[in-house]
Amino acid sequence: MFVFNVKVNKNFCFKIICCVIVILIALSLFLSISKIADKVKTKSSVNSSSTLEIKSNNYTNFLKDCHENIDKYVGKKIKISGYVYRMPDFSDDEIVIARTMLDMKNSTAVVVGLLANYDNAKSLNDNVWVECEGTIEKGNYHGDIPILHIDKCSKIAVPEDEFVSSPSD
Repeated sequence: MFVFNVKVNKNFCFKIICCVIVILIALSLFLSISKIADKVKTKSSVNSSSTLEIKSNNYTNFLKDCHENIDKYVGKKIKISGYVYRMPDFSDDEIVIARTMLDMKNSTAVVVGLLANYDNAKSLNDNVWVECEGTIEKGNYHGDIPILHIDKCSKIAVPEDEFVSSPSD
C-alpha cells in the first residue's frame, strides 16, 4: 500500500486560483473587444464603399426589409435588375425597377419593385429589362418609401430567373 501526503498552503493556492481567474477574464475581455472592433471595421467599410447587389434570390426579402427599415438603407449603393414599370401618376423621371413575384400559396403573380428616379427615364420603354446602380434615398409616394436615385442604367437581356418568390416570413 502506498500513501502519499501533501502539505497544501491554502493562501498560496488561493493566490494561484485568483491569478488564473484574472488572466482568463482579461483574455476573454480582450477577445471580445477585438471581435467587436472587427465587426465595426467591417460594417463601416461595407457601408461606405461596397455596392449591395440585389439578385433574384434576395429581391423580395430586400424590398421588404428596405420598406420596413428605410433609414437602414438610406445612402447605400445598390445594383438591381428588373423591367421598367410605370404607374399613371408617375412623373417623367420616375420608374419602377420591377419583377414579377409568384405567390404559390395564393396562385397569383404580382408586380413588385423599387421606385426609382432617373434623369433619362423617358428614353426607357415599359417592360424593357435594365440593370441599374444608384443610391437609396428616402422619398414620398403615398407615404415614406425608399427611392433609388439611379446613377447608371443599362439595358439587359431577360434573365433566366426573371420571376421572384415571396419574401421569407
